[in-house]
Amino acid sequence: MICLQPFTPIYNKQEDYDTKVNRTSSSANSSNSTLSVASETSTMTDSTTETIINNNLHKVYMDRYRVNDGISSIETDCSLIKFATDLTNKQDVILKFIKDKSWSVKELEIMNILKEKKIKHVIKLIDHFVDNETNRDVLVLPRLKPIPKTGLNLIDIQKIAIQLFNTLYELHNINIVHLDITFSNIMFDENDDLVIIDFGLARICNRKSHPIGCGTPGFIAPEVYFGDCTDTKPDLYSAGVVLGMLLEPFIPNCSLEDLGCRLARHSTTSLVQDKLRENYLFERYHYTQVPEVIFDACDLLVQCLEYDHDSRISSYQAIRHPFLLKPASAFRNTEYSEYIQHPLKKTPSRTIIFYR
Repeated sequence: MICLQPFTPIYNKQEDYDTKVNRTSSSANSSNSTLSVASETSTMTDSTTETIINNNLHKVYMDRYRVNDGISSIETDCSLIKFATDLTNKQDVILKFIKDKSWSVKELEIMNILKEKKIKHVIKLIDHFVDNETNRDVLVLPRLKPIPKTGLNLIDIQKIAIQLFNTLYELHNINIVHLDITFSNIMFDENDDLVIIDFGLARICNRKSHPIGCGTPGFIAPEVYFGDCTDTKPDLYSAGVVLGMLLEPFIPNCSLEDLGCRLARHSTTSLVQDKLRENYLFERYHYTQVPEVIFDACDLLVQCLEYDHDSRISSYQAIRHPFLLKPASAFRNTEYSEYIQHPLKKTPSRTIIFYR
């Protein structure tokens, strides 16, 4: 019998975290705006509050953008989203009416920086105008496709992870933190390449702390609730939640289905980490018919979900993680339709006892 005692750090702020997350989750405002015609709404996944508004007029803005009456508008705490068509080229677009002038100024500033720095895999601003009726700034954005939550092959998930973490690395390299990486804020373009959208909460990192509880509940990093976070590490935690949601079909029995829930707390991600270690990482050599790349995915997920942001993996480290560097040959037998039909098999192994 082998007795292993995994390192489990004890944090002095744990009680403060549980208190603050309960207090702020009910009032947290997210600017999450899903730029898709149809998106699933679930209490166990990203669930930004949306209000459906009926549109009965074929309204045209700037003699160019005609609102599509067949698709209901979407209202969030920070913006109103209308689906429209660009009459000059028949392209489907999104009209994002930003409710507060200070928010629009900040978002436009961030998007201009992204354009200047030529950051890939981020939403591109097509046009900008001011609505005469409401005096609101309107951002014209391309209409994108939602990423399917199930049915993706593992190599497709690797592609999403590569593009997501590389884009975060580019953003963090110019001191920009997104602060609202959620499943609804990553989408596909016409080539099925990832696009990060909604920079309404993004900010340039400086000595000023990020707003307490800023983001979408279920995806917010623990340190954001303390009011003293000034770096880019919260994006890695949020990206880990998104990655875990995608990996759920390939890594059963680890409570990954609970990630992204509005009621998720540190205890949720801590349980996920413990199960990943116990069921996979500490037993990886006792599984049969399980590709090695699955264990690499588990390791990346554990490092992203670290409670202590100093111990959490950085975007620079993430883009060099083995899961993102594996060649296509490592993904044999990881097609979604086949993988989920075969239960995991383990060889007889030695008992492992965890001491707390």
